[in-house]
Parts: sequence; structure tokens; C-alpha cells
Amino acid sequence: MLNLKTLSIITAGFIAVGSFMSQTASAASITAVASGSENPNRITGTSMQNGDFTITANNGNPATTSLGDGVDETTRWNFDFSGNTNLNSFLSDGNLTSALLSLTLSPRSGLITTDSTGIPGVGSVRIPNIPGIPSRGDIGTVTFDLLDYGFDASGILNALTSGTANSIAWVYQDDAIISNAQLTLESESVPEPTSMLGLFILGAVGIGSLKRKQSLNLVPNNK
Repeated sequence: MLNLKTLSIITAGFIAVGSFMSQTASAASITAVASGSENPNRITGTSMQNGDFTITANNGNPATTSLGDGVDETTRWNFDFSGNTNLNSFLSDGNLTSALLSLTLSPRSGLITTDSTGIPGVGSVRIPNIPGIPSRGDIGTVTFDLLDYGFDASGILNALTSGTANSIAWVYQDDAIISNAQLTLESESVPEPTSMLGLFILGAVGIGSLKRKQSLNLVPNNK
């Protein structure tokens, strides 16, 4: 027969196991990649395509601007997550815990000190604030978590589910060639309070019943 101490230990075990399962069972991640040439062919015009990247001029006379040299240019692309097999699991979790951005870039001007990158209308980060940016003329890759640089988790998720579904529009401005970009979003389900409450109630009811039974056993039988 279970005594009060044994039942308390069992109940605590159920609560611990339930808490662990609810926190880890629904973790998911999705990744999207965009790529282009490290040395695109230069043209004179208003727009050019470098693989997945669309390059436009950002000065006052774009029709006569040389594009593809990485100077005074705006580079746009989309992170398309629609091919991820666990996209539905990620979206159902609803709790973004990490947003890792990797950029392979080659600065082409000293004015990279004013460069920025981000989601239009959501948030951006200044490139000088990112450690490990390569020197002018070099090519390098930097990786950082957007959530550590002022981006809001809900803003990123809203960008993913609005506009073009399952895609996030991105922009880099303005003095570097971007040849590769990768964004990995990680989510984890929030433990359900109702499930945990049920375990606590179960334990409380069990302990209460056992206490009452023990109290009845202590009442002397006068018959």
C-alpha cells in the first residue's frame, strides 16, 4: 500500500517528466539560403541580377550607374522557407528562440562604416556593429543572432507569415558585394499551463485522499 511519502515522490516524478517533455518535444528549425557570384559582371543600368540577389543603384542617377562593383548599391533578396519539411512544426510552436544570419560579403568601399542590413519595415543592424567583418577587398563570412541585435521575435515571425507566405524579404545597403546569405530560425513550443496544472491537481487529490484515509484509520472503532 502506498504511503504519503511514496505518493509524493511519484507525483513529483510525473511533474518533472511532464515538464521536460513539454519543453523539448516541439523544437524545430528552418533554413533558407540565397547565393550569387563573388565577382558579378558589371553593367550600366538601373537593375541587375546576381544569382538570387537583385542589385540596384541608390544614388540620384541610376540610369548611368555602374552596377556590380559593390559601391553605392542596394542588394535585395528573399529568404524562402517554403521547401522546409518541418515548416508546419516550426509555425505551430510560435516561440522564436534564435535567428542566425550568415552573410558572405566583400566590402568594396571604406564607406562600409555606414552599411546596414535587415528586414524592410521590421528592423536592421549596422554592419560596423558586427564583429569579424572582412576588410575592404577581402571576402569573409560573419554569423550572428538577430535577436542579439535589436530584432524582435514577433516582428520576424510576422514577416515570415505576411506578404509572400513563408518568405522573408531582405536588404543590404550599400558598399559590399553579397555572395551568400543564410538564415536559420529556431523555435520551441511553450509548455502548456493546463497540462502542468493537471499534474499538480492529480498529485494534490491523491495526497489529500491518502491523508483522509489515514485519518479514518486512526479513529477508534467503538463497536
